[in-house]
Amino acid sequence: MTTRLTFGIPVYNGERYLPEALRSVQDQELADIRIVISDNGSIDGTQAICRAAAADDPRIEYHRYDENRGGIWNYRHVMELSQTELFSWMAADDVKLPGFAGACIAALDAAGPEAAFACPRTRLINADGIIYEDLNDLHMGLDAPTPHERVRNMLRAQASHPMYGVIRADSLARTRGVLSVLGDDMVLLVELLCAGKMVLAPGQLLLQRRHDEQVSVQGSGSSTWFATGKRGNRSFAETRTDIELYRGVAHAGIPYAEKVRTWNALGPSWVFPRWRAVVRDVLNAVGIEPNGGRLRAQQQAQTRAAATANQGQ
Repeated sequence: MTTRLTFGIPVYNGERYLPEALRSVQDQELADIRIVISDNGSIDGTQAICRAAAADDPRIEYHRYDENRGGIWNYRHVMELSQTELFSWMAADDVKLPGFAGACIAALDAAGPEAAFACPRTRLINADGIIYEDLNDLHMGLDAPTPHERVRNMLRAQASHPMYGVIRADSLARTRGVLSVLGDDMVLLVELLCAGKMVLAPGQLLLQRRHDEQVSVQGSGSSTWFATGKRGNRSFAETRTDIELYRGVAHAGIPYAEKVRTWNALGPSWVFPRWRAVVRDVLNAVGIEPNGGRLRAQQQAQTRAAATANQGQ
């Protein structure tokens, strides 16, 4: 039997959540898969966890690097290590429930080559694994017939989680891959949606974890995670994301008229509503911290605490 799917797990100091994340892909109903782990110089118990798992499961390939080359490098590296028809990033703190792989592959096979990737519905969990939100992702419109419609719908929904679905390798090869920008997931999804539609797989089979240590709640300083050794407050991270969205459409192999329509969708769907992000870039560049990341972290922590309290009642 030909192995069709590789799960790529980029990890750095992931000992707290990695065992559950790794077990969730090992327990997929499709036995014939590859699991590639790239350990980006972890200094906690990650190495021991991975070596033990690889010794027990021949499907696991563990790659250890002594130097932390940055999160973007690690995400790109696991993609490069994949040699199968299909690929799926697995965040080291998320959970993919049993049936995830089979549902996504079946959805892609049914949709045909027009579908670039598939993803099931997603729920959010907190640091303790408690579900606190069902994402409103049943009717995102990522299966619309034209690229500009798909891109517009994704940006309006701010739906970054489909990146963790199952992606056709040939569609991924038509993109520039994961770029070293703060909004790398959104840029990649724009390019994927230019390559083809996303098909929704049945079920709520992806659990995305939200916790205070992750990059997405660290504000402007998180840009140093994407570009190791660079000062985050000098990187104009949000502005660069906007620029790369336009470049991503330019890179796409779609007719020029459709490129223009897709470019026109970027402004009202993403760039204009987020003008404050550009202001934050300027403030960061001159040494003023607007506290956007800290406020977002506090708001998300309050939401998770409220959900946990409600579940305990």
